[in-house]
Amino acid sequence: MAPLVVLGAAGPELAGPCMLVTNGVHTIAVASAEVLRRAGEPLAILTRLDGSTHLAVAAWQLARHAALGIVDLGEGVAFTIDVHPLHLASLSAVIETRGAPAALVAFAQHGGRFERVAIDVGVVTDDGGGMSDDIARLAIPVEPAPAIKVDGAVLFAWMPPDPVLGRGSEVIAVAIGVTPRPRVYQPQPQPPLAELAGLEDIGRVLPWAEHTPPPQSVLGQVAGEIGEITAPVAKPSE
Repeated sequence: MAPLVVLGAAGPELAGPCMLVTNGVHTIAVASAEVLRRAGEPLAILTRLDGSTHLAVAAWQLARHAALGIVDLGEGVAFTIDVHPLHLASLSAVIETRGAPAALVAFAQHGGRFERVAIDVGVVTDDGGGMSDDIARLAIPVEPAPAIKVDGAVLFAWMPPDPVLGRGSEVIAVAIGVTPRPRVYQPQPQPPLAELAGLEDIGRVLPWAEHTPPPQSVLGQVAGEIGEITAPVAKPSE
């Protein structure tokens, strides 16, 4: 996770969060298309949370899921201990937490510094009370959410071990939250914090690198992950 900011004379101003993803060679950033459209210029991605280093955003393109925008960062990009890309294997191809604890991770700005903020949420499926064929997946905050910009926040799930599939515990990125579309939603304990957009487009934009081919196991397909976890994954705040 990294802050997407507009650079100015007074310092960087937070536009929203974005997620950095790599296949080991190439790196992209994924953000809310609406945030990218509305943000001013010059636009940049911070690589230190004190705002001291950044990557310029020269251009971006819509993903097939039009709610998401993709910034191509290319190869050989330098990152820091504050901000480092997730490997493609740490993403889920389906919006499914399997009941595991989940949180939307975004950023708060304190002057020139930025802090990751995790908001506990539950994921519900909503069809407008049977009035529409268009099914939405919503992130519902467990408690009233803080007043931060969540358009583009990433939904992470802390998955427990699964002995049946032979998988250890892992933290995976499940979806990106965007502003809910105007429509009729079923009543919820808290208003929807975000509508969830899936990450399957990233597997098309950022395929496996030749030296890291996809695992030849059916378990990964059954479990729904884009790739297989090969090493422990730290919590997003680490």
